[in-house]
Amino acid sequence: MKTAFAAFVAVLTLAANANAAEPIGGSFLSTVDTLANKTLIAGSANINGLNLRTITTGCAMNLTVSVVPPGTGAAARPIVACSPGSSTITGSAMLPNPLYVPAGWSVTLNTSAGYLYSLYMTYDLAGQ
Repeated sequence: MKTAFAAFVAVLTLAANANAAEPIGGSFLSTVDTLANKTLIAGSANINGLNLRTITTGCAMNLTVSVVPPGTGAAARPIVACSPGSSTITGSAMLPNPLYVPAGWSVTLNTSAGYLYSLYMTYDLAGQ
């Protein structure tokens, strides 16, 4: 009976640890702006890679948050896309899951100039 109870407690302990909360992110970026193109994290600052934990956006015009590989002419790869419902209803979007971004890659935001947007992002730079 003691062995069965000890095994039961061990399984409960492992299950509780397996469902432990994920860290939110050690770094936080918040912006409300109308600037059309913005580098959120430069590739030069991303020395060892980074983990994007959360991204939440609100937009009055189409907006994308993208990761861009190093090198000239490299195509941006959108990871969050926000689109308003109409000219009077703003849109919102979020990163569905945490994402690892390799070293040297940038994180950028692109939208139409003059339209208000908000962005909130948590992340961890690897090795820092």
